[in-house]
Amino acid sequence: MNSSSQNEVFYHQKSSVKIGEIERYIIKYIPTKKRDGKSTGSVALSMMETLNQSIFLKIKNVSNSTYSANYIMGPFDLYCDVRTQDYCDTKRVIVTAEKPQYKSQLAPQKKFIAELSMHQLQDEYAWVVDVISGMIFSTENHTSYEMTIGISKDSLKYKDYRDLSLNSSWFNVEKLNTADLWSIPETMTNSDKLKHLVLLTHGLHSNTSVDMLYMKEEIERQQSQIPGEELMVTGFTDNVCQTEKGIKYLGTRPAEYLIDLLKRHPIKKISFIGHSLGGLVQAFAIVYLSVNEPELFKKLTLENFIALASPLLGLAAHNPKYVKYSLSHGVMGQTGKDLGLHRSATNGNVPLLYLLSGNPFQTIIKRFKRRTIYANCENDGIVPLYTSSLLYLEYKQVMNSLQAFKEKKHAKKKISNASLFSSVSSMMTQPTPSADFIDAPNLSKNPILHDKIYTQDDCENLRKRYADSFLKHYLKHKAKDQNDSYQGLIADGLQIGTTWRKIIVALPPDSHNNIIVRRRFTNAHGLSLIHISEPTRLRCIS
Repeated sequence: MNSSSQNEVFYHQKSSVKIGEIERYIIKYIPTKKRDGKSTGSVALSMMETLNQSIFLKIKNVSNSTYSANYIMGPFDLYCDVRTQDYCDTKRVIVTAEKPQYKSQLAPQKKFIAELSMHQLQDEYAWVVDVISGMIFSTENHTSYEMTIGISKDSLKYKDYRDLSLNSSWFNVEKLNTADLWSIPETMTNSDKLKHLVLLTHGLHSNTSVDMLYMKEEIERQQSQIPGEELMVTGFTDNVCQTEKGIKYLGTRPAEYLIDLLKRHPIKKISFIGHSLGGLVQAFAIVYLSVNEPELFKKLTLENFIALASPLLGLAAHNPKYVKYSLSHGVMGQTGKDLGLHRSATNGNVPLLYLLSGNPFQTIIKRFKRRTIYANCENDGIVPLYTSSLLYLEYKQVMNSLQAFKEKKHAKKKISNASLFSSVSSMMTQPTPSADFIDAPNLSKNPILHDKIYTQDDCENLRKRYADSFLKHYLKHKAKDQNDSYQGLIADGLQIGTTWRKIIVALPPDSHNNIIVRRRFTNAHGLSLIHISEPTRLRCIS
């Protein structure tokens, strides 16, 4: 290694992440402790303090370059971001040196280099680094990477490392893994405060542990606003790479997980938040819990049932014929058949979703204090508006609001209807916000176009009003031995004798993933929704 202190590397880490895994590094530099002589000292760090007051970080994806195109077993890319520890998503970043830095898809053998700047005199500097697996299709494979911190960009090229974080009081790196970030604190389990469990459920080809981590942390951040009550935010993680096995299978497993939690903890309240397919999975889990543990279930106060861009009526009515054919013939496994409203002998020769819209779920859903659905008005080719909004909606109001929203943003007035393939491909090649948007997310427009509580009477009136226009396509194909379509029957069943709050949003350009901020900066268009809306506002959770 070059003997010059300008080339010193003082932290190096080799690691790997599998599907649904994150590794978070909290880096701290405390100059006052070095000046006070409480550390081992470093000539390199003394030099650093005169070299633009920065240190440099490199993350390299060291997976074999031949894996770049191997999506079926991967993908083998990484999401990385670096931000100051006091960074706030809702505040404009004025100082250039404090702007977050990120890479949405770090491919094999590619590097991500970030400058950790100390632009003003402080007693302590701290940064947070997240490294997240981009894998979607494999639980067996992993993506390897190396992280290096050095005094200059040139120092990142050297291979002779020493870890100053082990014995230095002025430089420290703390590493947290997925289990650390999702563990229920021991102080909470031993507390006498009322326990409110919030269960997060992921969608198709997704996972809870990283795809819904941002939402989890935002909910937990509101804890201080509800003294006397403790939020236990968790999610079932073992459905990863199992999401084609059908809604029954997917719903039974988190229900068993939930039963175990309820027996081990004195939980009094419970809320469910499901994204995409997760909205249906959590519905089945609730039914399973009520049937198999009725006494346990009766003791719970049901607070919130929240579905985000969920295909509550299936996907049979919107997609082209070849997609419908593929769904009904098992291209997406049993889940595809369920979403395609395939009639099965095991369900009495009717679709599973039709059964699910009846009792006991029809009765259970009324016990919830709040029932809320979020639906994307555009840019969602995976879950169309009709199915995520339970069919009945003030469509003209929504369209007018969307037009006004686009005029304010000087955008194209035509509705952007993303295709199924463009939405799926966005998980592979992710569209990202502009640098200006990342710097000033607080300046983004409120994406909520429509927010209304719908009664059964509202739904019946809207059905009559739009039967020959907006709803015609979804009502014309009658179910066997019925005078209505399955979409109409399911929508009616879920809305009989109860109310639903329907929130319609406009999020560019990948709204299906932006609605949950799947990745903090890649999906930053959803930040404003998360911060102003019901999933993380504890006025609804508590």
